[in-house]
Amino acid sequence: MAGTRYDISRGFVAGAAIYNLADIDPARQHLLLELADDRDIPLRHDDYIVINGRERFSVADGPQPADDNPCLRKPLSPTINEQELPADRALHQSKLSFEQLAALDPDFESGDGVFVELKDVPDAQVIPGMRVLVQADDRFYTSPCGNVGFETKLDADLGLMRERHGDIECIDEGTRRLVIVRGQELPAHWNRRSTDILLQVPQGYPLAALDMFWVTPGLALADGRQPQNADQLETFAGRTWQRFSWHYPPGHRWNPATDGLLSHLRFARVRLGQAH
Repeated sequence: MAGTRYDISRGFVAGAAIYNLADIDPARQHLLLELADDRDIPLRHDDYIVINGRERFSVADGPQPADDNPCLRKPLSPTINEQELPADRALHQSKLSFEQLAALDPDFESGDGVFVELKDVPDAQVIPGMRVLVQADDRFYTSPCGNVGFETKLDADLGLMRERHGDIECIDEGTRRLVIVRGQELPAHWNRRSTDILLQVPQGYPLAALDMFWVTPGLALADGRQPQNADQLETFAGRTWQRFSWHYPPGHRWNPATDGLLSHLRFARVRLGQAH
């Protein structure tokens, strides 16, 4: 991007992680995956992509175009269940949903999973609601997922949040789960004693990273100054929220094994502990 090389772990990566790495605001600019001898493909903030280390991106001004999944000049033939897609079934668009990936396997059955086969790192699961920007050398397979009877990580994390913070509200809105933590106490450098904090849990959590946080509007510093990067108002769950554009630094990669709702709430409180 603009001739700059960035280091990121290989594997199945959320577009949001690449936007954060390059410090790009998706409301103002968007990323394009550069393809040799073909159209560049817009990568949305909420898309997923397999990063092998050879990818090149460019930056375009403005938010994502409405047509973000253009027809390719050269159809793609990724591998599914050890078989490369034949020419008569090759992909004419590079972005596929979970359902479209599942349909590549004629023997796919309800309850089966779709997985990304990766080298030298654990394979990743494609979860319903995800959209994947597929590249020619990507490898996928399908397999029964089984049922071990455990609660999901999100359920477990919400249980811990309620134990530690009490008044938690969860709202499903589209593909996101909105988690509202009420009455969080604030340091003295703010203009009020407490605030509600909104966290947005994307589809695919915990593989998909949390980003930013939102508070009850009107939060300012005690001396009247407006906090940095917190001047945007957005509406979720029928309420207006004040957004803090607070992102993980380049040296910190979201780790689904250790990061989660609780760690992201602590991350938000670190920002609220700063008087700027």
